[in-house]
Amino acid sequence: SMFGTAMPTLLSFPEERPVFLREYSTNHYGTISYFISRLAMEALVTFFQILVLLLVGYNMVGLQSGFFRFFTIEYGLAMSSTAVAVLLGCAVEDPKMATEFLPLLFVPQLLFAGFFVRTDLIPKALQWAQYLCSLTYGVRLALLAEFGECAKKASPVGSEMNPCKQLLTVNQVDEDERGLYWGILWTLFIVFRLCGLILLRKKATKFY
Repeated sequence: SMFGTAMPTLLSFPEERPVFLREYSTNHYGTISYFISRLAMEALVTFFQILVLLLVGYNMVGLQSGFFRFFTIEYGLAMSSTAVAVLLGCAVEDPKMATEFLPLLFVPQLLFAGFFVRTDLIPKALQWAQYLCSLTYGVRLALLAEFGECAKKASPVGSEMNPCKQLLTVNQVDEDERGLYWGILWTLFIVFRLCGLILLRKKATKFY
């Protein structure tokens, strides 16, 4: 969901840049109205993308959490990822350059989210980057939704720790911080969107 929704957004801003600058210079609309209309369209398209994705994959994977709970998590992650893509898209002028920025959008998410590479194995000087990655909180919310109830059960006979609880512990997931994860996920969405808006307005004003 993160990759499929963020990539078109990253490429669309540089492609639409000439049209936007021309119509902005003739006062057809301002940066805020353009930004809001883009956000409305992206939110709707992302909604259907995630819906189709889960309708196909939910039962195939055999997820235990509720469909709508998992859909909400996936949708929040996708929207936060597109916010980063918007910021990068507003920073470049050429679609080819936007394509070159794709690793900058995806690779840090994979490296610092804490799921593929344990956070304690990352150098301490770089561990702060995990707090800027929406995938970190998307993964934690998904793990809570899928294994939260299992983690509350007693450990199997002969086992030192419940496997579900062990998985949550290794990934630094805390049940009591579920609200915090949601808050940070949507805060990243708002902050990156606002930064993209400021950058877009600055470039439009500077161009003309």
